[in-house]
Amino acid sequence: MFNKSMISWVVSSLIVTICINSICFADAGVRIKDVANISGLEDIQLYGYGLVVGLDGTGDRSQTVFTTQTIFNMLKNMGIELPEKQIQVRNVGAVMVTGTLKPFKRKGTRFDVVVSSLGDATSLEGGTLLLTSLQGADGVNYSSAQGPLATGGYDVRYKSVHFKKNHVLVGRIPDGAIVQKEFQFNVLDGKELTLTLSSPDFTSAVSMANAINQEFKNSSYTIAKALDPATVLLNFDVIARDSIRNYVGLVNFISKVENVTFFASSQARVVVNERTGTIVAGGDVKISEVAVSHGSIKVEVVNIPEVVQPMPFTGPQMTAQNQSVAVEEKAPEIVVLKGTTTVSDLAQALNSLGVGPRDVISIFQAIKEAGALHGQLIIL
Repeated sequence: MFNKSMISWVVSSLIVTICINSICFADAGVRIKDVANISGLEDIQLYGYGLVVGLDGTGDRSQTVFTTQTIFNMLKNMGIELPEKQIQVRNVGAVMVTGTLKPFKRKGTRFDVVVSSLGDATSLEGGTLLLTSLQGADGVNYSSAQGPLATGGYDVRYKSVHFKKNHVLVGRIPDGAIVQKEFQFNVLDGKELTLTLSSPDFTSAVSMANAINQEFKNSSYTIAKALDPATVLLNFDVIARDSIRNYVGLVNFISKVENVTFFASSQARVVVNERTGTIVAGGDVKISEVAVSHGSIKVEVVNIPEVVQPMPFTGPQMTAQNQSVAVEEKAPEIVVLKGTTTVSDLAQALNSLGVGPRDVISIFQAIKEAGALHGQLIIL
């Protein structure tokens, strides 16, 4: 088992590593394609309703009416007519199929889909999805999906014995969907394009626009212009008029732009998760001069064996438990952190006090309330 000092050392090392990596990453700069996207080229979310067959008695029960109706309609379309009340199949389950269609996915290409139980089936393990149409938010069918499910687990029930691993009511079909209709993007038809930052920031938007203009400094016009914290306007028409060598063509222009590096800026943040004790902090978080004291009271209840001499002629001697309560209060220690202290310095100081992860969260909250933490404290 890990003691408190070992856990504190792990937390300290994690924070120091994240801070060092954040500083190095900022110095090297980031590519535009890693933090921004071309507006209008978003992913298309698809969904559809279908049936999974081949289940080992773990499908929907008879009270799931829509499953029975679906089976009845499917068989009727295939020329098989049966009374709906006589259809009782435990090897079939109604499911919802979801997937994401990436931009420029051509007809005939494949992508993964997720299959989730919609009724009261107990497991989708070993099932096969029947042909299901997937539509977008506009109601147009863009693809179809079919194939065997991979649940990555099992659910075995026999009388009072129950063994379960992972969640078996959701499965995945790798490359199970085929694009039937391409989604038309019109954003590349015009002469102006816009880049959207995933994390809006005024400084980052201006820095990205300046980096693009520096890359195309041979042009007599401004190529990029920051419109707001999230949007940078690109004027490809200027490139076409100037006829700059090596940059002719919209595809080449976008490829050149998305590989430009710039210095991205972000707000100083410390993110803590009280449920798991996780602490993540950026390297740009600063702490003013502050004194930190950590002390604790240890209360321990101990059962001490005690031999009791029996009365004469009452049998063998007996042993009783004598309960004892011990209270131990450790002397509090105080560490003074100098100004411009980083989170890594704080982690090392708290590590010297033997502070655990959850105590670190409480100390961060207290430092924030004291006005010494220069950054945003986010508690999940």
